[in-house]
Amino acid sequence: MLVAQDDAHKILDKAVARIKADAGVKMDFLITLYDFSGEEQYSDKGVLKIDGEKYALLSDQMKLWCDGETQWSYLASNNEIYISEPNADDARTFSPVHIMELYKEGYKSSMDKKLSTSSVDAITLVANARGLEIDKVTILMNKKTSQPEKLKVFYENGTSATIEIDSYKAKCKFSAKEFRCREKDFRGVEFVDMR
Repeated sequence: MLVAQDDAHKILDKAVARIKADAGVKMDFLITLYDFSGEEQYSDKGVLKIDGEKYALLSDQMKLWCDGETQWSYLASNNEIYISEPNADDARTFSPVHIMELYKEGYKSSMDKKLSTSSVDAITLVANARGLEIDKVTILMNKKTSQPEKLKVFYENGTSATIEIDSYKAKCKFSAKEFRCREKDFRGVEFVDMR
């Protein structure tokens, strides 16, 4: 069992190191949210940009920016943008990098032989204790590129999400403004400062 866990750790560490070394990563994704019964509730395509501690998640229904010091969260259905300090829990909710490092924070990891194929390693992370927002995660990693292809996240409240990564581009050059929300781009939207 320890060998399988060590193998899972090595694969995850290699993938995270690859993303960090690729500084300036852009991933196109499809996220699908499911309710308690497993019925699809929501699906949306978007892009995730990561550059060190900065990130931006942009889709039609949701936008999240973080410049390393300030975070802005926008849900189209609320017509509000919340301004807060960066929070590791928020990043963990959507960032493949943070999700892949959960095993360092109270999650047991193992190789999932049933889902693994000749081209994909499947790793499952399970929370060691109750009370954590994420209960379980299954990550499909491309063996050749060490890039995540699909994540299935199960939340403690019984809901789940599938994140399918359609494309991965490395060494992208982003401007600082791509990680900040500009009020002039959201006229008529209420800004709520939570700091």
